[in-house]
Amino acid sequence: MAKGRIPVDSARVDETEISDEEYEATATSQGDLRAELLTRPAARARYEQTLGEINRHQATLAQVRRARALAQATIAELTGMNQSEVSKLERRSDLLISTLRKFIEATGGELHLVANYPEGSIELCVPWGPSGAGDDDDVLPIDVRDGASA
Repeated sequence: MAKGRIPVDSARVDETEISDEEYEATATSQGDLRAELLTRPAARARYEQTLGEINRHQATLAQVRRARALAQATIAELTGMNQSEVSKLERRSDLLISTLRKFIEATGGELHLVANYPEGSIELCVPWGPSGAGDDDDVLPIDVRDGASA
């Protein structure tokens, strides 16, 4: 994979920077600092632009399911769960890779785990066998990208 362009921030520092005095005055909580930043039009625009960019590249399991026009009951049937378990799964912040794989496959996708490092990305080897500890034949190959080496 070729290296991408480094994004350039076109905002002027003096439009979005908070002085030390302003920081000290609002540093009691992250919410206070955020509220102070959002009172500035340029800072608010940058915040909303950044948040939008993050949201375009992230999705919850429920958003993935809805985007694929699938009901929780359908996912439940395809994964061997019941509908209430799928509902709980979509709200979890921590889950097994095997459960995530089943969910993604039920939506028609294929799960790939990639670790990103400054020198490149590596697709991780993950045992996909039923016990989670399969032979080398059950392991995904490592895909070294962006010039990183194994």
